[in-house]
Amino acid sequence: MEIKKNKHVFPNDFLWGASTSAIQVEGAIDVDGRGPSVIDDFRLSDKVCDFSVCCDHYHHLEEDLALMAELGLKSYRFSVSWSRIIPKGNGEINEKGLEFYHQLIDGLIEHGIEPVLTIYHFDYPKGLVEQYGGWSDRRSIEDFVNFCKILFEEYGSKVRYWLTINEQDHVIRIAPRMGLTGKEPNYHQRRYQANHHMCVATAKAIHLLHQMYPESKIGPALSYAPVYPITSKPEDVQAASDATSLMFTYLADLQCFGRYPIRLWKYLKDRNWLPIIEKGDMDLMKQNIPDFIAINYYTSFSAQYDPLIDKNAMGKDNGDIMALNEPGVYKLAKNPNLPLSSYGLAIDPIGLRLSLEELYERYHLPLMITENGLSFKDILEDETVNDDYRIEYYTKHIEAMEDAIETGVELLGYHIWSFMDVTSSHEGFRKRYGLIYVNRDNFDLNDMKRYKKKSFYWYKKLIESNGKNR
Repeated sequence: MEIKKNKHVFPNDFLWGASTSAIQVEGAIDVDGRGPSVIDDFRLSDKVCDFSVCCDHYHHLEEDLALMAELGLKSYRFSVSWSRIIPKGNGEINEKGLEFYHQLIDGLIEHGIEPVLTIYHFDYPKGLVEQYGGWSDRRSIEDFVNFCKILFEEYGSKVRYWLTINEQDHVIRIAPRMGLTGKEPNYHQRRYQANHHMCVATAKAIHLLHQMYPESKIGPALSYAPVYPITSKPEDVQAASDATSLMFTYLADLQCFGRYPIRLWKYLKDRNWLPIIEKGDMDLMKQNIPDFIAINYYTSFSAQYDPLIDKNAMGKDNGDIMALNEPGVYKLAKNPNLPLSSYGLAIDPIGLRLSLEELYERYHLPLMITENGLSFKDILEDETVNDDYRIEYYTKHIEAMEDAIETGVELLGYHIWSFMDVTSSHEGFRKRYGLIYVNRDNFDLNDMKRYKKKSFYWYKKLIESNGKNR
């Protein structure tokens, strides 16, 4: 479909924003009553820093708010730390934790920045894992809903946009994010049981917010990307379609339609991983669909058919965020038609347009982009970073986003990942995404000084022009 170029389509109230997560910016994990989180122990190697300090946003809040105001953000997407507010995950509430987020939200509103609050972004309280095993236990649903109730009561009059769970599909694929090792008995069934509980918990949270604040909007934050067949062979086309279902649309179907897709159900049944579904679960999910869908988009994928030669290979988990191959279903492959980032991800702006159009046509719900960005080993020179590569990436993705809007997609906002450099779980501070350079290498805390990159000034002008100046 041909798109009319140079047609400015962004509405006046479009939310030009940026994102972070509590676990990757706040630090202060043992300060002011915060309890332990499963993410506190998450570390892939001794060469990667942990999450104990990060950008020390907790102690630099006013400085960071001033930078957001200078940037001219229309919205800021952030998450709250469950363990900072309820140290054990349930029970006693930490008033100092509540106050920190009041200060953050009040500061945003004072500067005219719309808060977009993510309720749960990977930092599950360790106390709940110790009590009953975490998300794979049914008790996790009510603890999550109770956490939501506290947040709605505290911040509901100030926050209009809520995100329930960030990248639920990633949570269930990485055992430490659930407080597990991956070696537990029935581990794979447990993670899909956890997935089911998160879907039920999301539906209950949506119902609760609609009761308490009917005018507010709430939805999940999903990772999403198109999956292309590596060739036009029918078996490769089938593999790409299956990969799309098993990697991405299954979760949106669960949360927007309240039903298990037939391919996911067969996949789980063939492996004896079916979740236990209690009476009323599916009706609850069908009756409480999101107000909008938030998506995190970075790259696209390509797939080819992967024949099942050995039945023992079926269902093996490589422990990665995405299953690189599922014998008998698909194998992810390199797309020769797309350039790669320095970390090996395909750079595909058109994939963003495809994602937006496919999601909007399938679910008929407004969309919000909550993460999009390019990681690089940025170099600080003369107190800035000349990150033209990042500006080029943003520009092309914003153009694709504009094409999707011109086609008819209802898009609420766009949030760059990330506002400032954040701690990467794979590379610490060697892998940087931010508009602001934070003076931290992996083990030297330095002075935490913030430096505005070239992309900071570029985005500031773009926001001022509502997307025209790029």
